[in-house]
Amino acid sequence: MTFSIYTSPIFMVNLSMRILRRLNMKKHLLLLAVFISITVTGVFAQDGTKDLKWAKSLLEHGDYAYAGEKFADIAASHYNSPAVRKEALYYVGYCHVKNSDPWQAIRVFEQFIEKYDNGSSSEFVPDALYVLGRVYEETGDNRSAIKVYRRCSRTYPRSQYARKSEERLQQLGGSGSTDPFDGDNTGGNYDPDHDNDYGNDNGHNHPGHSGGISREIRSLLRVAESVNNDFTRDQMLLEGSDRARSGEDFVALANAIKNTFTRSQLLDRVSKNENYNNFSTRSMLDLAALINNTYQRDMFLVSFGSAMANRDYVSNYDLVEVSAAMNNDALRQQLFDAISESKSFQFINARTMVELAQTCSNSFIHDQLLLTAAQKNKYGYRDLRILADACKNSFTKTQILQQTDSGYNSPYRSRTSAIAPEPGSSRKQSSDPFAGFNFNKAQIERIKNFMNAVERKRNMAESARQLKKSDLKTATVREYMERYRILQKFERIHQR
Repeated sequence: MTFSIYTSPIFMVNLSMRILRRLNMKKHLLLLAVFISITVTGVFAQDGTKDLKWAKSLLEHGDYAYAGEKFADIAASHYNSPAVRKEALYYVGYCHVKNSDPWQAIRVFEQFIEKYDNGSSSEFVPDALYVLGRVYEETGDNRSAIKVYRRCSRTYPRSQYARKSEERLQQLGGSGSTDPFDGDNTGGNYDPDHDNDYGNDNGHNHPGHSGGISREIRSLLRVAESVNNDFTRDQMLLEGSDRARSGEDFVALANAIKNTFTRSQLLDRVSKNENYNNFSTRSMLDLAALINNTYQRDMFLVSFGSAMANRDYVSNYDLVEVSAAMNNDALRQQLFDAISESKSFQFINARTMVELAQTCSNSFIHDQLLLTAAQKNKYGYRDLRILADACKNSFTKTQILQQTDSGYNSPYRSRTSAIAPEPGSSRKQSSDPFAGFNFNKAQIERIKNFMNAVERKRNMAESARQLKKSDLKTATVREYMERYRILQKFERIHQR
């Protein structure tokens, strides 16, 4: 016979209090402290993995509504590990898709991307971007879908979902080289260029992700404000730069230093910082803007761009930003050479390569970058055509088109078509809910009619009768049904 004891925190505290009454507190205080420590540690040792596995089993059995609720509970619990909470939040949106509830799916995936999309951690983020694009397509919002696909392709070029996003872009006709962030956010309520804290649960900054000003530098700046002598204050800030942990720390110090020479000394220390390779692009551009000499500013950006290109994960758009901030084409050529020799070069898609080349005013350097990309990267014919059309010299255009061994009717061969599974990924099942699945169009139409009726406060009863029992499993219907009941109650009160 086996016995199971319910070890909730409340139960353990009550048990401890009962023991307290029976023991002499002074004699057994140490013993009691050890007992409470052990029991509480056992209570909170779970990281949520078992709960996540159980919720996935519900998902596999097709109970999407109940599985979604369990995933939501796991994602909301701060007792679970950050990785488990992240995966659970993704699967909340996954369940809404499987439940044919695009409105809730969009809300959850936007929340997920806002919290976890930092341009470095590839786990589930490119999946979420791609699925969000598919949901936008299903709701008829192709403009938002195109923007999300472009962001996925640019920011996570090594992911298998970059290839899927490219394929969707080809079908939607959104494969041009226009800026995907043209005055609008990427299909949701988050800013793609937002560099503030996205709710990083891991307790440390990822490459290219801004973590804000550290506590040490904030304290140093407060102390420096009380120093009246400018020279003494500047020297204090310069020496304190050894404690800087991020690019934002250096930006704050540089803005606080008044002497130009002392500021230049500070900027010389930036590249020597141990976290230099992880500094955010926005902070480096802000520091570069403080350099008056254009040559020194461009050299500063060349150094950072070269280091950034050798990261394991780098946003292609960041490379374009760095190049666009430079003035000298000769130094920009040095940046291009460094990028072409980096390990990230083969993952830059054709449209981003065109935008990178367009930052250069020299037509020869412009075309040489495109030719180098065509020669080094395994682009398909359509990608080569994008590069060729952007060339300014017809001879270079011909050279690029000669890189393909297929005709005009050849199938599209993306450079990401043979990508291996992401490093560290142990997922067995596909994280794409659209794999072999389509939305229930009839259900969506019924829900949409009911939503419109409640919003307009017209024909609510008639549209509610058209709903089926399966529709009540969606969170959107339950939400609007509650609003419908409140409106009915309000009408009955006024009829009296």
